[in-house]
This record gives sequence, structure tokens and C-alpha cells, in this order.
Amino acid sequence: PPFPGVTTGLGDLPGAGIVNHIWLTVADSEYGWPRLLRFRVYYDGSPRPSVDCPLGDFFGVGHGFERPITSLLVRNSSSGRSRNSYWPMPFRKSVRITVTNEGRRRVSNLYYHVDWQKLPSLPPGTAYFHAWYRQALPAAMGMPLNVLTVNGRGHYVGTVLSVIQNEPGWFGEGDDFFYVDGEKAARIEGTGTEDYFNDAWSLRVADGPYAGVPVAEGTGMGSRMTAYRWHIVDPIPFTRSLVFDLEHKGWTYNADGTVRSASEERADLFSTVAFWYQLGIADGQPEPPYGAARLPHGQ
Repeated sequence: PPFPGVTTGLGDLPGAGIVNHIWLTVADSEYGWPRLLRFRVYYDGSPRPSVDCPLGDFFGVGHGFERPITSLLVRNSSSGRSRNSYWPMPFRKSVRITVTNEGRRRVSNLYYHVDWQKLPSLPPGTAYFHAWYRQALPAAMGMPLNVLTVNGRGHYVGTVLSVIQNEPGWFGEGDDFFYVDGEKAARIEGTGTEDYFNDAWSLRVADGPYAGVPVAEGTGMGSRMTAYRWHIVDPIPFTRSLVFDLEHKGWTYNADGTVRSASEERADLFSTVAFWYQLGIADGQPEPPYGAARLPHGQ
């Protein structure tokens, strides 16, 4: 079992090949441990990971929670304790998959299984799977939340968004904006946060093959939410670059409780995972915060 600061290898596989499925389950007594364990994937001997996320968030659930999900790409069963990823992860020379304990307690048990197919080679132009965690605790006023900025050629395939409300009221009036290949005007502009996650009139707990909401605690102060969306039948292609911004707007109130605005910028606490494929290994992604810095309310 990994001690604090220790990295455990889940697989160091020679290629070419493709990882088709990862299953794991963990027993840990530390508060918020799914946010404290860090999941990374390295391709072809690169020192730079292409997947770098808290373990729980990679498997679709934020806040260090364990929750069930049934979707095409992620399935969490046993009340969220059994985690499965079905994201295809192709590699040309090798792949290394690791989990690092960035908490303060030893992990009691870590069980895992990596299913992969060895191939003679990959077809030319095969893209690499990427996933990257970002957070804004709280969101910066005067600018949108940036979910992903990346250079290269590829296609965007998924989002996990987690929110902790800094004030009461519905937070999710912010629109989504996808800027493709350096365009000044957004190629895709949405109509609201819940709409992006294929819902309407706020969010409530549900799951589905392409979108779902494993966590939804309401709209009071301190309420938490996590939603996922997989762009499997509607990927967003880009040839040079992609920027994905999300507004952080919602309902705000005056001191006497009356409504001030139905679409005003708010400073809620956001964390995201962006999922995409691209040719080559992405660079320029910001280093995720370490360990407890990913738990804004501590214990």
C-alpha cells in the first residue's frame, strides 16, 4: 500500500498497443482521499504526463467523494467504490500508469487491473488520449473559467465539472465557449451550464451514457455539484488549437434577500477535467496543485 508521497505503478507496458480498460478500487481512511490520490499516464517514455488528474475526478466524481456512475466511458459501481475507465489509450512505444499518494495517511489497500492489447504498430495519425485537471478556488472575477487551452491537432471528447457554491442561489447561468484554431469568435457558444451537460432548469442527480450528474446538493451556500459530459458522438475537432472557456454566472441576491440579478458573475469554487485526443503529446499544461490544495474546505 502506498505511503504518503509514494508513487505506485499500475502498469509499465511495452508498445505499440492500446489500453482499453482500467479497473481499480481503494480502501483509504483519509478525508477526501479520491482528491488526494493523483492519477497520471505517460506515453512513449515522455517525462511529461498526458493524463494528470485527481483519481476521483478522472473517474467522473469531484470533491473527494465516491458516487456511482453508469456511462459509456466511466462506470463506478459498489456505491462508487469500484471505478472503471473505458477510454482507449493508444501508445507507440510504451505506456506508464501511476497513482501517487499526495495525502497524509497511508492507503490501506489499492487493487487494480489494466487491460491492454499489444499491436505490431499504430496506424499513422493515431491520436493520444489526454486528460487534465484545473481548478479556480475561487473563480477569478472579470474573466471566464478556462477549462482547456491546447495547441496541436485533435478533438475534444469530454468534461468533468465540480463546483462548491460560495453564495446561495443557482450558479449555472454561465455559457460555454469553444474557440477553434485561433478564431476570435467562438465556434460553439452555449446557453447555460446545465444545458452544456444536457440537462435543463438546473441540475439533479442522474446518470446516462453521454452525460450525468453524480453530485447535486442544491443551491445553498456550500452546496456541491459534479457533472460529466462525454463528446463521443459530437467530438469538437481542431487543427491548430482549442480554447474552452466557461462563464461563471448565476443568480445573486441583495442583503435583504431580494434578487439582484439572474445572470451576474459569481466567485464560486470550480474544478475541471478536460478530456481530449491529439497528435503527439501535449505540452504547456499548468501543473495541478499538490494534495490538500485541491480540497478548498480542508477536512
